[in-house]
Amino acid sequence: MAKLYVRGAGVIAALTCALAVESSADACAPPQPGLTGTLPDSGATYPGNAALFFFGYSISLEGVTVTVDDKPASLVRALDVPVAGQSFAARIEPPPSEGQAIVIEGDFCAPESCEVTRIELTAGAADAAAPKGPVGLSFDLYDHADFKSSGGDCRVDSDLAWWLTVDGVESAGASPVIYTIDAFRDDSFDEPLFSQSAFMGAASSTMAINRTAHVLDGADAPEALCFRARAIDAAGNAASETAHACRPCYYREDPATAEPADGPPAEPEWTAADVYPGGTCDPGTGAGGGGTTSSGAGGGTTSSGAGGGTTGSGTTSGGTTSSGAGGGTTGSGTTSGGTTSSGAGDDGAGDSDGGCHAAGGSRGNGPAGGAALALLACAALAGRRRR
Repeated sequence: MAKLYVRGAGVIAALTCALAVESSADACAPPQPGLTGTLPDSGATYPGNAALFFFGYSISLEGVTVTVDDKPASLVRALDVPVAGQSFAARIEPPPSEGQAIVIEGDFCAPESCEVTRIELTAGAADAAAPKGPVGLSFDLYDHADFKSSGGDCRVDSDLAWWLTVDGVESAGASPVIYTIDAFRDDSFDEPLFSQSAFMGAASSTMAINRTAHVLDGADAPEALCFRARAIDAAGNAASETAHACRPCYYREDPATAEPADGPPAEPEWTAADVYPGGTCDPGTGAGGGGTTSSGAGGGTTSSGAGGGTTGSGTTSGGTTSSGAGGGTTGSGTTSGGTTSSGAGDDGAGDSDGGCHAAGGSRGNGPAGGAALALLACAALAGRRRR
């Protein structure tokens, strides 16, 4: 059998092909079984306790072996980290020590058959440092003309498109960081409706989410959902901070008479006319339902409120675990035992919602020129945030 040395760049290319929204309605052929890519690349040095990510179609670990310094070890599914668009994640057990040589080899299509793959890695030092969590979350919403997939065009039905921007997530170790967006019915953040995860590729990353109108459950689209962002690295270290937002920065709705869409839309060119009243970019209000939460043994703070609320502090304890229904992922790092303070129009409380606000400490109570500058800033932000 031929041997295939998989490069991690294949993950990005394959994932892009698998998830990209095509502009044509042509039918797409099903992918061929086999391993397409891995994270990390073969040849890399990678923390010995971090999960490895595998991407492909109809793949498994049944026909795959792993050795550490030529001694047999095991590959065990890693269920504590989101797969973030990959097929699955796995850890080496027992965890290899720094400097040890790792060889993963076998047929990822077993019990069927495809090419034998060989992946060579060097174990790095164990990663025990939690990443820095998000300092801001904001989103835009487009209630577009409905699109219904033909079923064979590799696209999904879509009535609504959200673009959610997460700011400030940073790795503290050598493991890749995954951020997850959880959607909720309200700001109690009790039961996730769905979750979606991705690798954090930069200090600011934007995730697109498409859903049909049933997710609104009869509520007005702009305020039907609250979102929370959290982060975890491949070694299972969860950030103590989370960020949340309940009202959009920008919102646009197509008229009921609009022709059916020919596909899920690209993000619009937002304008000042799209600024949502009471949202994170409305110069007359504060955070628009956005804020950040910190938790951990050292005590954390929580901020919330639509009017520029004050910041309250409290003693917090370790994170709890939340799971999402309807294909959601499981993660950790939410607050437990914290104290929350909110208010309207307080000065001096810092917002971390990723939105833009009018100049002046009272957020909107300054001179009229501040509001105009805020709208210009929003327009500039929209251009920067388009992906």
